Amino acid sequence: MFQFSSVKIFTTTGSEVLANNVCQALKPRLPKELLLDRLGDSNIVRFSNENIQAQVEDVRDCFVVVIHSQVPPVNEGLIELFALLDAIINASPADILLIFPYMPYSRSDRKNQPRISIMGHRLPNILTRSFGTKRVLLLDPHDSHIKHYFYPAADEVSAIYLIIDYLKRRFKDLSRENGMVVFCDAGSVNKYKSVAYHLGLPSAYIDKDRPNDYEKPKFTKVVGDVKGKSCLLVDDEMLTGETAIGDAEILKKEGAGPIYMAAIHPILNDIKTSQAEVIKKLDQSPIERFIVTDSIPQDPRILSSKFTVLSVASLLGEAIKRTIFGKSLTESSNRKC
Repeated sequence: MFQFSSVKIFTTTGSEVLANNVCQALKPRLPKELLLDRLGDSNIVRFSNENIQAQVEDVRDCFVVVIHSQVPPVNEGLIELFALLDAIINASPADILLIFPYMPYSRSDRKNQPRISIMGHRLPNILTRSFGTKRVLLLDPHDSHIKHYFYPAADEVSAIYLIIDYLKRRFKDLSRENGMVVFCDAGSVNKYKSVAYHLGLPSAYIDKDRPNDYEKPKFTKVVGDVKGKSCLLVDDEMLTGETAIGDAEILKKEGAGPIYMAAIHPILNDIKTSQAEVIKKLDQSPIERFIVTDSIPQDPRILSSKFTVLSVASLLGEAIKRTIFGKSLTESSNRKC
């Protein structure tokens, strides 16, 4: 019936908890003859010369899933991913599906300055041409065009519906009479307009002047009436938290009521300070609650009580099942989890 003997899931360092949760979510979705009891065994050896060697268990004729999300140290993680893929390819699997819950260098995708690297384009090129990767799944890439850098084009699923369902259940003040969806800038309106639609809320956005990706944006005005409204800020990711805090402060100046923040990817890093300080700043901000996913694994001990973390494991498990059986991802994996 199947062109492979079993399904095996592997992961790189730092993404083990997420990968194990995906494994458990996938297991009941597969027939018993496709054995899937645990994560695949892999051994990463770091030699004295700092070279990396990966070794994996037997994967001959298996459908292999590799999960790699961005966790520090990011660049070492990529080399580990390359070594892991190389070891798997050398062991003759039937097929490989590479999943990026958050793809490293996904923001470095355009030549917006002279003579700069474009690693967001180069990385898919390496995976496609050097490793021969044919199946790639992206979870909410920063820009959808990134999937076209892979050949064949990568598939894409979204966790935004997980967040929408959670908000509907838990935040009763986000009603048409009292609530407002506020987009972080004009560009995100089209990207996440479905949030306002499915919540049945009016929307506004914060007008900003952003000279380039490396300078802080200058807040100009809020386009829309937020006075007295419960506001939901929506963005795809949080890096240092500075933008989210600035957005919340300008909303408060405009008379907004309670402010919540929904962001799929919690990067929560700042090269100028520690992650603990980033969390502390967010904890002290006007934002009352942050709703994020576990696409980028975090140590739960560092997150404050303001954070709600939704798991993407079932979403990815459903997407893997549909890939295995050759089913469409568009209709069900984006909505069913």
